[in-house]
Amino acid sequence: MRTLPKRSDLPKEQTWNLEAFFASEAEWRAALLEAARAVAEVRPFAGRLAESAATLRTALQTYETRMLQAMKVFQYASLQLATDGTNPAFTRMVGEARAVVTQLAAAGAYLEPELLRIPAETLEAFMQAEPALRVYRHYLEALKTRQLHILSEEVEAVLASAADPLSAHAATAYAATNADMQFRPVEHQGEPLAVSHSTIGELLVHESPEVRKAAWASYADGHLAFKNTLAATLQGSIKSFAFQARTRGYPSSLEMALAVSRTCGDNIPRAVYDNLLAIFQAHLPTWHRFWRIRKKALGGRLHSYDVPIYDAPAPLVPSPKISFWEAAETICRGMEPLGPEYVEPMRRGLFEERWVDWGQNQGKRAGAFSSGLKGTFPYILMSWSDDLFSLSTLAHELGHSMHSYFTRQTQPIIYARYSLFVAEVASNFNQALVRARLLREAQTPEQKLAVLEEAFANFHRYLFVMPTLARFELELYTRIEQGGALTAPYLMERLAELFAEGYGGQVELDRERLGAGWMHFSHLYSPFYVYQYATGIAAANALAQDVLEQGEPAARRYLDFLKAGDSVYPLEALKIAGIDMHSPEPVERGFGVLKSMVDELEKLVG
Repeated sequence: MRTLPKRSDLPKEQTWNLEAFFASEAEWRAALLEAARAVAEVRPFAGRLAESAATLRTALQTYETRMLQAMKVFQYASLQLATDGTNPAFTRMVGEARAVVTQLAAAGAYLEPELLRIPAETLEAFMQAEPALRVYRHYLEALKTRQLHILSEEVEAVLASAADPLSAHAATAYAATNADMQFRPVEHQGEPLAVSHSTIGELLVHESPEVRKAAWASYADGHLAFKNTLAATLQGSIKSFAFQARTRGYPSSLEMALAVSRTCGDNIPRAVYDNLLAIFQAHLPTWHRFWRIRKKALGGRLHSYDVPIYDAPAPLVPSPKISFWEAAETICRGMEPLGPEYVEPMRRGLFEERWVDWGQNQGKRAGAFSSGLKGTFPYILMSWSDDLFSLSTLAHELGHSMHSYFTRQTQPIIYARYSLFVAEVASNFNQALVRARLLREAQTPEQKLAVLEEAFANFHRYLFVMPTLARFELELYTRIEQGGALTAPYLMERLAELFAEGYGGQVELDRERLGAGWMHFSHLYSPFYVYQYATGIAAANALAQDVLEQGEPAARRYLDFLKAGDSVYPLEALKIAGIDMHSPEPVERGFGVLKSMVDELEKLVG
């Protein structure tokens, strides 16, 4: 059986450059102690913000710089844990760093309630007298819109202190999934194949249906062994967020999630969420047609293991083999319509600065992500397989990382992040642009079909699975808010029902293993995150079409969007790029792209 290497045995070029973050654990620990001492620097400004413009400026700058330092300590520990969840030292480091961040947040909890008590005319006078305060204008205006939901200093301090224990549900689920969960190996031609979070992606697109079926069952059964534990952690997480929404006076958890982001309010209208779910359900016949075509192409039968909800559907043609370095070059070529301002720093990150941790090793967490902070590289974690699906994942995460790169290069600390609502636009945009180039370069029907398979994997995840999960998630929150409870049997049966509706009778279902799918998505521990994948892919494909058709003007608008960060509301940031998400039109355009690809698939497979 192929054994995954230990983390320490991976070649350096397959790992990210965390030495640029902290050179050693000793250096990290010194930064941890410094962050802990910084708590005392934040407290003395309590009750003094209205004293003078200089005092207000110093208080805000002190808090945001100290919080950034503390978050770097936490980020480093989190990145280490992501690469090896079995290492208890990394688990301990994350706990220590989280505690300091929580203490600092509690120490600064007076800031927003106190800011809201300062008269608007006083704040305006302060900004006129102190130019360094003017950058906070959008933050202060956004704060006013949330005034009814910001509580007293005492209550805010309690909520900030409670953030650590309230996050324990997600931490427990993470440990169960990434450290304790075991999967039985599968056999192929007399040889056992290891099933793990790192290998499941390549096994699910294996040329052998028997391997795909066995790997899917092994992965599902590994999760099912923890079904009651994970049902309890998910319920606890939902109850925690519902408690916060109720405490802050929001009508529902969804209303709070749409209103609030990490720095400024998101200010997303409820209609955006409702429009997405309505349009998705209206376009389910397009998905039914897609499954019908795939079923015919696969010999008249389509099983649950052929359409895993956490990965790509079973391939109609084998994916071309492509190495990490070949994929990196391909992505750089695909992004050329954005010009050297975009491509050159991305190339440095790939080939010189080691942004990407792509090797497979024991204990590495599932999935892929982009992470980092102002002043760090925009790091990427993934597990590489030599195929187009890994190329697509890398392009996706590079979209996040380049968004982060431009935001952090352009914006001050207060705006150096961006809403989750716009995050999935940049990632899917990269995939759309690279895919367009691959389709242009395809020389045979088989090559074109292979690229379309990558596209369908992307659309299946973001415009089928994620809207279905969004429907599921809304039902879970509503159930909890109405005094109900969540159990593993309920969660499994309801999710299976929703996916059965989406398959339109074209897929032979293993309902128990299909219903276990909610355990595969850590996204559900980030309240109302999943719907943003669907709005993101729709807006991204519309923007990619604009860049390819209009050229430099559209590319310039897109780069300006990437630089906006939290300096404007997310819907306003998208307007900079030329997309109006108040309207259902971008989501309809996304389904239009899907329909055209289904048309092309039908031509290719007959």
